[in-house]
Amino acid sequence: MDFVFKNKDIVVINKAPLVPSQSDLSGDADAMTQTSELLKANGESDKLWLIHRLDRVVGGLLVFARNPKSAAELSRIVRDNELYKGYLAVVEGDATGGELVDYLYKDSTTNKAYVVKNERKGAKLARLSYAPISRKDGKTLVDIDLKTGRFHQIRAQFSSRKMSLVGDKKYGSRDGKARQPALFAYKLAFSLFGESYSLEAKPDLNIYPWNLFCEEIK
Repeated sequence: MDFVFKNKDIVVINKAPLVPSQSDLSGDADAMTQTSELLKANGESDKLWLIHRLDRVVGGLLVFARNPKSAAELSRIVRDNELYKGYLAVVEGDATGGELVDYLYKDSTTNKAYVVKNERKGAKLARLSYAPISRKDGKTLVDIDLKTGRFHQIRAQFSSRKMSLVGDKKYGSRDGKARQPALFAYKLAFSLFGESYSLEAKPDLNIYPWNLFCEEIK
């Protein structure tokens, strides 16, 4: 876990894959607690407010508020879809780009999201757009603009089109080499109290399948 940016209002970290965003029933070390402990060790206020989450298996940028005022405003920004979230993913097959619009239904018994044909009780509209960056070894590196933040949205939408994320066994990946889904939250952009923020990070380019695209991920 690394600090990407911090000031009196926010802290932005680069969360490692397989680390929960906040404490859960597993008892595993979580990003929010780790961040709080690092701030305290630096002699700073360790109070944090969770604004949004990343799936445990997903690495990348995560922002925490540092006071009630910024927490309230960031929560509004998320609610009003004013927080830009950009993702990198490596998907199986030849992804051509475009917009994906679906209704997603979360099945709590399987802890999975499913694309359903029509609007139904419990189903939520999910939208994203994406563009291919590079293709290698039957895989495509894509840049994703997430429009809505539904449960397992990116994983479910790509899987439904036979383009599972590399390493995402839960959603049909046939790749046996990747240790977790190749999905990384690389960019956050938003405005807070009149100041604009645009923050970026990179996945670990030493790890497969990201190492296939070292030249493309600047």
